[in-house]
Amino acid sequence: SFPLCSICLPSFVIICEVTPAMLKEKLHALENNPKLAPLIQFIKFGLVGVSNTLISYAVEMLCYYVLFASVGWSENTKIIVTSLLSFIISVTNAYYWNSRHVFAKEGVQSFRQRFVTYLKTVGCYALTGLLLAPWLKTLLVAHSVAYWLASLLTLLVTIPLNFLMNKLWAFK
Repeated sequence: SFPLCSICLPSFVIICEVTPAMLKEKLHALENNPKLAPLIQFIKFGLVGVSNTLISYAVEMLCYYVLFASVGWSENTKIIVTSLLSFIISVTNAYYWNSRHVFAKEGVQSFRQRFVTYLKTVGCYALTGLLLAPWLKTLLVAHSVAYWLASLLTLLVTIPLNFLMNKLWAFK
C-alpha cells in the first residue's frame, strides 16, 4: 500500500491508505450498483472518447506535417488521406477499449463476431462524426451561431447518440 494523503490536524494526523486493489474493489462495487452502472459506463465511454480525440489529433498532425509533408500530393488529397487515417486509427482505438472495458461481453467471441462489431463501431462513428456533426454545425452556423459554439453544441448531440448506438446496436 502507499499513502495517498495525509492531513495534519492540531492534535492528530489522519492517514488515508489506498491500494490499487482497494480502488479496483470500489470501482467494481460502483459498476455492479444497478443505479450507477449506466453512469459509470457512460463515463468510461467518455474517457475512451478523450483518448480517441488525442490519438486522432496526434495521427493527423504526424501524417500532415511529417509523413506527407514532402509527398507531391495536392493539399486536398493530403487533408483527405490524413483525415481518413486518423479516423480509422481512432475508431480502432475506440473499438479496442470499448469492447474490453465499456461494453465487455462475457465469453469468447469468434473472429467474425468481433469483426462485425468493429464494422458496426465504424458505422456509428462515421454516422455521428462524418455525417451528423458537419450537418449540425452547418445548420447552426447558418443560424448565426459562432462556429466554436456550434462545435460544442454538436457534441451535446453526437456523444450521447454515439453512446446509445454503440450500446444498443454495435456491441449488442
